[in-house]
Amino acid sequence: MSAVDHSLHAHKQGDAKHSHSKEVSNQNLLLIALVLTLGFSGVEAAAAYFAGSLALISDAGHMVTDAAALGLALLAQIIARRPPSPKHSFGFGRAEALAAFVNGIAMLALVAWIVGEALTRFFTPHQVDGLTVTVVAAVGLLMNIIVAWVLSHDKKSVNTRAALVHVMGDLLGSVGALIAGLVIQFTDWMPADALLSIFVSLLILKSTFSILRESYHFLMEGVPLHIDYLEVGSDLKKVPGVLAVHDLHVWEMTPSFPALIGHIEIAQMSEWPDIMGRINSMLLDKHGIDHVTLQPEVAGMVDERTHDEQLNEEIKKSHVIHQGETFYVTCASSDGPHRMAYHAWGDSSNPKVLICVHGLTRRGSDFKTLAQAMSGEYYVVCPDVVGRGDSDRLKNPMLYAVPQYVADMASLIKQLDVRQVDWFGTSMGGLIGMVYASMPNNPIRRMLINDVGPHIEPEAIQRLGSYVGQAFAFPNRADALQRLNEICATFGSHTPEEWEIYNGPMLVQKDGLWVMHYDPDISVPFASVNPIMAKAGEMAMWHAFKQIHIPMLIVRGGDSDLLSAKTVAQMCKVNPYLRSIEIPGVGHAPAFVKAEQIALAKEFFS
Repeated sequence: MSAVDHSLHAHKQGDAKHSHSKEVSNQNLLLIALVLTLGFSGVEAAAAYFAGSLALISDAGHMVTDAAALGLALLAQIIARRPPSPKHSFGFGRAEALAAFVNGIAMLALVAWIVGEALTRFFTPHQVDGLTVTVVAAVGLLMNIIVAWVLSHDKKSVNTRAALVHVMGDLLGSVGALIAGLVIQFTDWMPADALLSIFVSLLILKSTFSILRESYHFLMEGVPLHIDYLEVGSDLKKVPGVLAVHDLHVWEMTPSFPALIGHIEIAQMSEWPDIMGRINSMLLDKHGIDHVTLQPEVAGMVDERTHDEQLNEEIKKSHVIHQGETFYVTCASSDGPHRMAYHAWGDSSNPKVLICVHGLTRRGSDFKTLAQAMSGEYYVVCPDVVGRGDSDRLKNPMLYAVPQYVADMASLIKQLDVRQVDWFGTSMGGLIGMVYASMPNNPIRRMLINDVGPHIEPEAIQRLGSYVGQAFAFPNRADALQRLNEICATFGSHTPEEWEIYNGPMLVQKDGLWVMHYDPDISVPFASVNPIMAKAGEMAMWHAFKQIHIPMLIVRGGDSDLLSAKTVAQMCKVNPYLRSIEIPGVGHAPAFVKAEQIALAKEFFS
């Protein structure tokens, strides 16, 4: 089985009508030009040496750099044809622009050398054989005309056009050498050789700067030069059904293939397929943009989130010290908006924020003891992951998965309005943190991963499946708490008071019975995982874990059946940012209600 899942790179209907490994310009053109240029450069270099002509030397130098430029352009186009990979999901099309930029820099260096040498020769003229210069320059001129004609057949590739600039510069060099040869042959005025070299060098600067500007603009992900960003935004707002546009970005993934991402406010989510179709047609027909990624947002949801943000800002300004109060953030999913609850401890104006995320069947109250201990240094925020505690339940149980959880955490951090957070993740919360921390421009500064890794032992999966989503209902709270304590025995030895603090909030009363706080449907995606899916998920988690470049501490329960010592060793081996510690006498997972465990967290985050 191939290590690359090509379906990840395929486009669905409504996506771009091209592959990221785009069609590049004809490599045969570059190969022909390379052979012609390289073949003649040797002849011209020898003639320049015997004639003693700087103009001819500069022309020969041009041809050598032309050959190098053409070779680099050819190599870049070969690289650009490579298909996307797990590490380069857009493919390698940017190699063309990179080659063009390097060629432009090389051309500037060559011009500087020729001008400097010409100035020296202008004051101390060298003897030049005018006839040799004239003949060789004439042949060189013909050769450059042929090469330029070959390359002019590919006008779309910035890389090929950069190589063409080299050839045009060499063509002008041949013209200058020819004129210099004729002047010297008929007048014996040697400074003509140096003057014509300077003149030709200055002529080619304009085209060189143009290529440098275009390739630099592309490499810096600027808006494509032929697209008016403001006009695109205005046209999007005019599409029927679009109420507002924000977070709009336009750039080129690969040369000549512009892309667009953004957020669109609409009245009802059911209208989105039709609106998206109209948007795609407009962007392609009017602006030539056919790779479009837009996130729909229901207008009411946006208004509510805006209200939450304003309320959060007012709370921040008031320097309120929280002691576990509950707040809400509105999040988006394919089923529409939902609210995620979070509980807060400490000063809301504190820019140092610690996010604590619980395990599969737990809730934010797990971290009450830890949060109280950390609240002097941090504003501690402990969310109830959607489907748990005070958060909403989802209509589609298959959305109870890490991608949705990561998106919800991003919404939470946006509402908190902070640039950086520290992360404490137990079990599932650790997996959420690892995926989030592997994403570009994520806000996580440091992360404690509590008893979980990319590989989960099969025995633990069987144990979790034995109670997650299973019947749990007791008429008496004490009986319910005792049963829950038995299920959580692996968390370590605790006093009755500690169990009450830790497991008490897990129980809620419904229809006269004490049941678990979470939606039983969280077990649906968990139970649907087959061995192939599990292996694919593990590979994805290892890949994500390797991309994390922040200080990490992994805590393992010495008797954990979910995270093996072997997995911890492998994690430390593949990621140098990780250190580990093991807590003896504890299974999955350390509860961090004991003073010595809390001290570990304080030491790491300090």
